Amino acid sequence: MTPSPARGRAILTVLVLVIVACLGTVAAVVLTRGAGDGLGDKLQSLKDDAPPAADTTKNREEVLALSREFATRFNTYDASMLDEQGHLPEYAAVEDLMTPKFGGVFADNVGYAEQTVSQLDAASAATVYAVGVASQDADSAEVLVAGTIELSYPYPEDEQGGGQGGDQGGEPSDDATDEGTDEGEEDPRVSTGPQRFRYQLSLVKIDGEWLVDDLDDIDDGLPPFSQPGIPGDDQTPGVDPSAPSTESSDPSTESSDPGNEPDDSGNEPDDSGNEPDDPGNATQEGGR
Repeated sequence: MTPSPARGRAILTVLVLVIVACLGTVAAVVLTRGAGDGLGDKLQSLKDDAPPAADTTKNREEVLALSREFATRFNTYDASMLDEQGHLPEYAAVEDLMTPKFGGVFADNVGYAEQTVSQLDAASAATVYAVGVASQDADSAEVLVAGTIELSYPYPEDEQGGGQGGDQGGEPSDDATDEGTDEGEEDPRVSTGPQRFRYQLSLVKIDGEWLVDDLDDIDDGLPPFSQPGIPGDDQTPGVDPSAPSTESSDPSTESSDPGNEPDDSGNEPDDSGNEPDDPGNATQEGGR
């Protein structure tokens, strides 16, 4: 049975209306949500546009990952990182996670860490336990980081029995080695134990990349790292651990003075001992 002409025209009319409605919807979306001057720019902007929720989640994950990595690397260094010139290139590479402003301040102070490692064999190890976003917008964020830092230094030789063994047995090095390294163990070290820290990191987004712009230690009561008040020449890391050796030189100088006094007093008996000779000579002259 063939359809009537009237029925065919009705079906065709419905299809045309559906197509027109779809085209109208597409045009409305392009005009209202597209960015740009021309139709091509608007269509391209819709193609590149990500859902707002997905973009926010991605930024948050990037900020948290960067903060965790920075806090760990910023507080971790040891002698294994030293190069032949006594520098810490791996540690200094943390600057890649910073803005030029913050990186410049860090580069000016990285030498203090290099001194403590090369001169004192100091080591620092950081562990991050918690990271949270305090505030965030499209191109900046404030992040709180909590964790621990453990500093360690080698045991002084006299505390390993080296000095005492030399006075008593004459072979201090063997005794110290036996006590300090059993079956290939590492040399014993003095450790501060895990010390808790809390940082507030300021992050900014530059050319699509999140970077650390500043660091503020919440518990130290000092200004942020990049502001005036950071350790200077009179408060350099590594100076305090070596301070006892500087102070110990003063008592040695003072003790040298009392040591000279017995020499002066010891000469007095010699002077007084010559006095009997004079009377003796006088007697001899009188006898003559």
